[in-house]
Amino acid sequence: MSEKLKITVVAATRLELAPLFKKLEPKTNEFQGLFIVDENLHVLITGMGMLNTAAHLAIYASKYDRDLYINAGVCGAFNTDLKIGQVVKIVSETYGDFGVENDEQFEDFFDMGFLDKKEDAFQYGLCKPISHPSFNKINLAEATSITVNKVHGNEKTIKIIREKYNADTENMEGLAFYYVLKLLNKPGVEIRAVSNYVEKRNKDNWDIKTAVENLNTEIFRILSVL
Repeated sequence: MSEKLKITVVAATRLELAPLFKKLEPKTNEFQGLFIVDENLHVLITGMGMLNTAAHLAIYASKYDRDLYINAGVCGAFNTDLKIGQVVKIVSETYGDFGVENDEQFEDFFDMGFLDKKEDAFQYGLCKPISHPSFNKINLAEATSITVNKVHGNEKTIKIIREKYNADTENMEGLAFYYVLKLLNKPGVEIRAVSNYVEKRNKDNWDIKTAVENLNTEIFRILSVL
């Protein structure tokens, strides 16, 4: 890892970064959720969901000047070409359940005209990261994602959302991460490991252990080349 780059790894839970915590033993700080390895590497645990992520990341960024951010977590995959445990780089995020139900249809607030698809943080409804030259060293398959407040587990709803957004994955924090960084004009990259397919809920098919192990292996590799 470059001594010149000040990097913050952001995750919703310590579980998702358990191997990193075990290996690097970051120390707690007076700022809630912040763990410090050294001056160049911070770890921010925000709590789950868009609200926690947006609030804690925005407050943290107002207190600490960092060069770039890495969001690390697990995700569910709509795209079954992705393998369970595979780590991907998320290249765009959008809302996945922010809108209204109209009988058996779902209309988001972009459809309804309440949100501007061309507002600064979005490009035609998609929130994309601010890049950094170092990100060219991240050699991962690219995937799109929606950010949701509930994990989909109903076949009818899954079909509606899959057809509407055609996203590869879903998670609960990614849009907040990219959105806050766009407002702050800071580069960031979101790395996700597939823990399950988005299907009728069956936790027996989930493999969070492998996803977390692979995610952290990739995070260590990325930190070594940045």
